[in-house]
Amino acid sequence: MIVGVTGGIGAGKTTVCSLFRSFGVPFISADELAHQLLDNDPVVFKAITKKFGPTILSLATTINRHKLQEIIFNSTKDKLWLEKLLHPLIKQAIMSRAQAVEFPYCIVEIPLLIEAEMENSVDRILTVDAPENLQLARAMQRDNSSKDTVQSIMAQQVTRKIRLAKSHDIIENVADLEALKKLVIYHHNYYLSLATHEKH
Repeated sequence: MIVGVTGGIGAGKTTVCSLFRSFGVPFISADELAHQLLDNDPVVFKAITKKFGPTILSLATTINRHKLQEIIFNSTKDKLWLEKLLHPLIKQAIMSRAQAVEFPYCIVEIPLLIEAEMENSVDRILTVDAPENLQLARAMQRDNSSKDTVQSIMAQQVTRKIRLAKSHDIIENVADLEALKKLVIYHHNYYLSLATHEKH
C-alpha cells in the first residue's frame, strides 16, 4: 500500500515523514527522485539543455538546479514544460521503488501531489495540515525567507480547502512534537491494519 504524504509549505511534511521512518516505514521522496533525474538522467539533461541553452549548466556541466528553479518560478509556461517532462518519470520511479518494498506499506512524500495530478499513483492521500498563518511563520523561519517569497510560493500551490477535500487522512500539525508523534503512531497502526486487511 502506498501512502502519499502532502501538504502546503511549512505544514510539517518532512517532520511527519521522519516520524514514520522512525517506526521502520519505507520512505520515498518525490523531490529526491526529481533531483536524481536532473543530475543523472541523460534524456532529462538533453531536453533541458536543448530548451534553456548552455547557461542552465553549472561549471561541473550539470544542470544548475537553482537557476532552473528561478526560471520556472518566474514563468508558468516553462514550469508546465518541466512538469510535463519530469512528472511521468517521477511517477514511474515511485512505482518501481514502491513495488520493491516488503513492508506492509510505504510513505511517499509528494509536496505537489494534487498539483501534479498524482492522486492515482497512491492508495491513500495523507495531508499534513496547519493554518496558513502558521505555515507562513514556519516557512519564513525555516528558509530565512521574506513574507512575500513564502506567500508567492503558497499562491502557486492548491488551496488548503482543495487539498483537504482530496485527502483520505489528515494530520493536524498545530501543537508540539509529542502531540504530532501520537498522531503519527495512530496513523501508522491504522495503515498497518488496512494493509493487512487488504492482503486477506
